[in-house]
Amino acid sequence: MTSYLVTGASRGIGLEFIRQLSQDPNNTVIALVRNAAKSVYLQEISDLPNVHVVEGDVTSVEKMQKAAESVATITGGSLDYVIQNAGGIYGSDTSLADPSNDLSNLVDDLKGDFEVNAVSGVITTNAFLPLLRKGKAKKIILISSAIGDIQFTRTTGFAGIASYGAGKAALNFIAQKYAVELASEGFVVLPLSPGFVDTSSTKEGGQTQPSEEDIKKMQAVFDQWVKSQPDWDRKPLTVQDSVTKQLKVIAAVGPEDSGKLISQNGNTAWL
Repeated sequence: MTSYLVTGASRGIGLEFIRQLSQDPNNTVIALVRNAAKSVYLQEISDLPNVHVVEGDVTSVEKMQKAAESVATITGGSLDYVIQNAGGIYGSDTSLADPSNDLSNLVDDLKGDFEVNAVSGVITTNAFLPLLRKGKAKKIILISSAIGDIQFTRTTGFAGIASYGAGKAALNFIAQKYAVELASEGFVVLPLSPGFVDTSSTKEGGQTQPSEEDIKKMQAVFDQWVKSQPDWDRKPLTVQDSVTKQLKVIAAVGPEDSGKLISQNGNTAWL
């Protein structure tokens, strides 16, 4: 059996990883969520014989160490893959120099995004590292974003969600540090961007209709992002397509890719 742990598995991309990985009966698939009882969408597939639900909080050392103990009892003390999907935008969609920003709120957002998107990567990796060292694949996948890529920001001129971007940029650097430190042990550590994905239909409450103002704002963002990929059709990926592409990348990458930030396409075509 090949064992996979996916964090942030209650909905969206994390949930789709569980769905697709569990289709192979030879996989042991572990979904890590903060609250199993409230993970409504996950409950629909949690009764599959190869799916196991474990509670944990990626920002808590104590809870993640406890989660690792639970995982060890499921897998027999090892782990092949960890896909660190938990994270997200902590605060508001802000740039750094907007005069309307409240500085205290901006600082709170920066701290929150750093904890949720970067520090959580260290907590999760270290909690499960003893199990991964006994695994076969030794692959640590950290779901990141092109928003945290310096060249993407230069090319597009995109200034929005700055605190989130800073958190993901820090995660990318953390991944590189792990990559060089664990190289001699045969690990592959990969920060992986899932692309621009529409997760609206997998959130609690179902899909919401964007307002006309929201559409205009998103169109302005698209006008910037397309500079990085002029052939982009300006359509988001479905969760299913993104995860299918990511799993192909995860299976294909080797030591020569460790530490690189790449996209769901296996390169730097982010969209």
